[in-house]
Amino acid sequence: MSKLPHNPDDQMTPGHADALPAPEVITVTTHKVKCDGGGGALGHPAVWYEMGEEHFVECLYCDRRFVLAEGADGH
Repeated sequence: MSKLPHNPDDQMTPGHADALPAPEVITVTTHKVKCDGGGGALGHPAVWYEMGEEHFVECLYCDRRFVLAEGADGH
């Protein structure tokens, strides 16, 4: 999942004037990430996201933002 093209109201675009801040930003070294909302009873089902051409992705359940580390090749 990545930002939606041609959508000025896209809340997943970092730096967009109307974007809400992510509740948590996690730096990762791969384009494929797993999110479970923090685990335990307060988490959500485990989901996998692929960044594709982007350098970030946000979880659709909990809004955590996963950002590819600077210099990481993403593999």
